[in-house]
Amino acid sequence: MRSAVNQRLRNAAPLVLVCAIISCSGSAGSPDKAVRKMVHAYGGPGKVARLQTFVGKGFIKDVSARTVVESFTFDMYRKEKLYKHKITKAPRGTITDVILTYYDGKKSYQWISGKGLRETAPMELGVLQYRFPAILQWVQAPGRSGELLPPDKYVDGIRVRYKDGTTELTLTIDKKSWLLSSVEVKDSSDSIFVYREMYDHYFDLGGIPFPAEFRATVKSLPYYQWLIPTVELKADLPDSLFRVTAEDTAAFAKPKAVEQPAGAR
Repeated sequence: MRSAVNQRLRNAAPLVLVCAIISCSGSAGSPDKAVRKMVHAYGGPGKVARLQTFVGKGFIKDVSARTVVESFTFDMYRKEKLYKHKITKAPRGTITDVILTYYDGKKSYQWISGKGLRETAPMELGVLQYRFPAILQWVQAPGRSGELLPPDKYVDGIRVRYKDGTTELTLTIDKKSWLLSSVEVKDSSDSIFVYREMYDHYFDLGGIPFPAEFRATVKSLPYYQWLIPTVELKADLPDSLFRVTAEDTAAFAKPKAVEQPAGAR
């Protein structure tokens, strides 16, 4: 898996160079123009729509303060508003733990082997619409009005800010490739909450740029780092996948049926 990721990272540079060549100048002009250029860099609205449903496989790094960094197998599933990821721990080739996190479009849940299912705070999953790839469609919705922020010597990119109720989000777009490099989400009703997700090492996915690396911080502290070298665009993922399934628990000797919360898909 690591060798596959390294190959993706080596292949990412030529893709960014191509994006830089085909894009216009590094001047945004207006927030609408910046968004149009960004969408164009991903192949246009049609290809952006294809990005909304996919399965990704790779690994997640434990970014907590430790001397030795640990990595675990990581599977990600996206279908518009529905989301699920699965972390599998197998330190010596034998699966010792499975952690599932999913969002059914309304609430988020987590299932841990031996501990069962519980509802979780919607911090990470509650902002799915503002994260890649959903944000690429969100900014195209009729009536969206962004603000082009002035250059910042500490930020290497073009920034566009939006307000959505009490939510304030800032997109940072690469000046050369016009690909999204980060999204920052703040809540005016909670001055402490600041969530930022960053995207890097884009590779070509059937003519569509896709980031192999996702990193996030909460309150400026490291939160997660995903490396996803294998991605398959799909349009037929069943809604029933976005919960705890028998396949998810099959690694254990006596998997138990998981009781789904009322109203969950």
